[in-house]
Amino acid sequence: MILPVVDYTIIYNAKDISRDISGQILNIQYTDKISGESDSLEISLEDSDLLWQNSWYPVKGDTVQLVIRLDSRQLDCGMFEVDELASSGSIDGDRFIIRALAASISKKLRTKNSHAHEDKTLREIANTIAAKLGLTLVGKVPDIRIHRVNQYRESDLSFLGRIGKDYGCIFSVRGNQLIFTHYLDLEARNASLILSKQQLISYDLRDTTNKTFKNSKVRHHDPYKKQTVSYFSKADDNAPSQSADDLEIRSRVENEQQAEAKGKYALFKSNTEGVGGDIVLPGELLFVSGNNFQLNGVGRMSGIYHILESTHTINRDGGYQTAGNIKRVKTIDSVNFKTK
Repeated sequence: MILPVVDYTIIYNAKDISRDISGQILNIQYTDKISGESDSLEISLEDSDLLWQNSWYPVKGDTVQLVIRLDSRQLDCGMFEVDELASSGSIDGDRFIIRALAASISKKLRTKNSHAHEDKTLREIANTIAAKLGLTLVGKVPDIRIHRVNQYRESDLSFLGRIGKDYGCIFSVRGNQLIFTHYLDLEARNASLILSKQQLISYDLRDTTNKTFKNSKVRHHDPYKKQTVSYFSKADDNAPSQSADDLEIRSRVENEQQAEAKGKYALFKSNTEGVGGDIVLPGELLFVSGNNFQLNGVGRMSGIYHILESTHTINRDGGYQTAGNIKRVKTIDSVNFKTK
């Protein structure tokens, strides 16, 4: 399959070096993730003149920007900071690799901290951490009351990810913003593009319908208060459940508000993880984490898919390829199940 050819710009410490290094580029790889781990950039360079190992040797913390252009569109991959350098060689010559992490994931964000949060809502905890890091909290964080939660030797972003994930809350950093997104807002987005099986380079999809459920039950007994908190949730009509089983959730909950949020998200998560996998396609700028797309032509695995992670690769000739880890969030009309 013929790959589209793209133009790109690499800006190093605010200077455009694209033309200076174009003849040395072997591979450029940009990976973006929906939450948690940092977006990353890797630039592989031919180094037969040993410039990168000597006078051009980068400094950790230097900034790198990548912009990919295809036709009249462009993808601004953001600002990165040099985090790791590697050099290797063989009879075919020397290679130098620059690895960088999203600049927003600074050392301060990666520092492990310990702190006890008491009698706060999830929103208040997120606001406290955002203020400490000099970030602006963006998004409607639910006022789920938490009596006590401990942050023990965790980075602030890892801590937020951990306490938020049970409620379907996703935290990520972009620039100077701490962005909150709820799973219903994220995975219910309209499809950004439509793909057919014939447009793919490869695909590997898996259907595990044994993991789907009709209802969820949350139940927790507090031995100190001598009270039992419980919640019963039914699956959403759009969830692709094919099972009559109930999902039993064993999780500590302090109140009905927590039980409801955990029960609804656990049910949704289980019922939308039945079908998923990995695909590779000719480069597509819209194929980025957080977007949804419609996939046709793969029989009963067709549907609306959510992109959990995407990797954009440019080879030395400018050939552009995209790969992604995906999960189905909604089935579509049976007419689209026909495999051509």
